[in-house]
Amino acid sequence: MRTLVIITFLKKVEIEKQIQIAYTETGSGSKTLVFIHGLANFKGVWQSNITELSKTYRCIALDLPGNGHSSNGDYKYSMFFYAECVKQFIDKLNLTDVVLVGHSMGGQVALVLSLRYPHLVNKLVLVAASGLEYFTEFDKMMINNSMQFGQLFSTNEQNLESAIHSSFYNFDKLIIKNLVKDAKEFIPIHSSVKWQRMVKESISAMLNEQVQQFLPSLTMPTLIIFGDNDAMIPNKLLHPTESIQSIAKKSNALITNSLVKIVKNAGHFVQIEKSAEVNAAIEEFLG
Repeated sequence: MRTLVIITFLKKVEIEKQIQIAYTETGSGSKTLVFIHGLANFKGVWQSNITELSKTYRCIALDLPGNGHSSNGDYKYSMFFYAECVKQFIDKLNLTDVVLVGHSMGGQVALVLSLRYPHLVNKLVLVAASGLEYFTEFDKMMINNSMQFGQLFSTNEQNLESAIHSSFYNFDKLIIKNLVKDAKEFIPIHSSVKWQRMVKESISAMLNEQVQQFLPSLTMPTLIIFGDNDAMIPNKLLHPTESIQSIAKKSNALITNSLVKIVKNAGHFVQIEKSAEVNAAIEEFLG
């Protein structure tokens, strides 16, 4: 049985505005892979990938502000805010030949950064990324008026476990237990009130700072990875005629220099559930 091993050796660096970014650094190589986690998550979700990829590449996984071991504050949480923080992080560490690897919301953050600062990004890997699915004004209204998100990211352990459970296709109870345990440990660090505000503002930002119309401007080689049984993307209620395949196909057409990898029998946490296939796809893409 596979287990999710949590990296315990942490580093921290202070970027502008007195924000501390917590991160881990493993391996070495000519390319530096910078891993960006998704909504209300932390760097540990990449451990299954870093264990293998660090044999060839320098791997850095960070916690976005308000998440994990990074600092929290009265930040204006948005895709632009997160992207600027990652940009400053890259500058602070003088990283070169950077490959951004973003999961879910982290993929949308990586997209914003790549569009704004293409000179910093050598290649881009989008893993079950938000930002590729388009939401109309009606869609936004429906989501904002829904209580689903409030329940989905509740600090209640049962609701939290249900949310993580739905992110897997063939779930591993031990992995889910560890993810829930870690999430519950981070919530007190940031306080329940700050955590909930971060989640709410991040969801709003994903909807209001869409990037699909700018995808043709991407210049770097891009790898798009999805699990074929992703329960989060597309939104099944608002976009019943969409599928992972249709979203991947549209994204592939919009991003000129892009490749698509659909992993069978995998859900939203495809990088954990099918880590070997995801790692192989990334290694082949990086060449």
